[in-house]
Amino acid sequence: MTSSRWQSQIADNLQSWDSVAGIHARGGGAAFYRVEEFLGGECRLSPWEYEELGDVTGKSLVHLQCHIGLDTLSWARRGADVTGLDFSPQAIHEAKLFAGKLGIQDAHFVVANLADAADVLEHDAFDIVYTGRGALCWLPDMNQWASVCSRLLKPGGVLYMEELHPVLSSVDVVSGDSDKILQFVYNPFQSEPFSEESSGTYADPDAETGLHINHSWEHSFADIINALISQGFRLDLLNEREESFFAPWPELMEPVSSHHWKLKPELVPIPMSYTLKATLGPVK
Repeated sequence: MTSSRWQSQIADNLQSWDSVAGIHARGGGAAFYRVEEFLGGECRLSPWEYEELGDVTGKSLVHLQCHIGLDTLSWARRGADVTGLDFSPQAIHEAKLFAGKLGIQDAHFVVANLADAADVLEHDAFDIVYTGRGALCWLPDMNQWASVCSRLLKPGGVLYMEELHPVLSSVDVVSGDSDKILQFVYNPFQSEPFSEESSGTYADPDAETGLHINHSWEHSFADIINALISQGFRLDLLNEREESFFAPWPELMEPVSSHHWKLKPELVPIPMSYTLKATLGPVK
């Protein structure tokens, strides 16, 4: 069950995500979600994701925190038997609509909190748990997350994710004497949430959403990897990249593909994202 300590923050986040799901599904933030291109056949996945995870044909894959389901359905297009889970009823509604538009009738989408996923879905049922793309920062407890992942997977099953790098999550643009610079401004060891009131969405800052409050948590590599080890996972790979699926500072970044950006060449690169693959041991 969801920890009572963070129920208020999670309720705020739910209200926020419900308010933006329809905007994203209707094409708000067109450069980020590329909904029309996706419906026309464009793959949302990074090339290294399907290279590192391998052939998913016929494998059962659960996508945790799936939002409006575009990444989930991208895996379905590659042959996986997919289930998407998200705490936002509006996001799941949009995901089901997309599945219908694409004719992917065997995709399943479920409304539930991440903490409750292993109680809502069948235990030991999945070959793959897939997550990431800016998902972990919305979770307060990595130990709880790793436990849920282990309970969902079959013995020998795989967890795979592409996520924002902890370095990226710790820096922001500040104004220098004559220019804008990147500087460490967020404490990577802070256990309390970072709370912010804003309007718009990360994909469409100008969207008319009204004010909403978001709460996010910082998680170090130690938090994530130690939580997985404690649940019997073996780390198979951890790759860091200078590209990101998210462009937090458009004025300092340039596109390298339709879905990825990196810092402009005159700037010193920093790790922007990473991929992680871990296998659950045969005995839990």
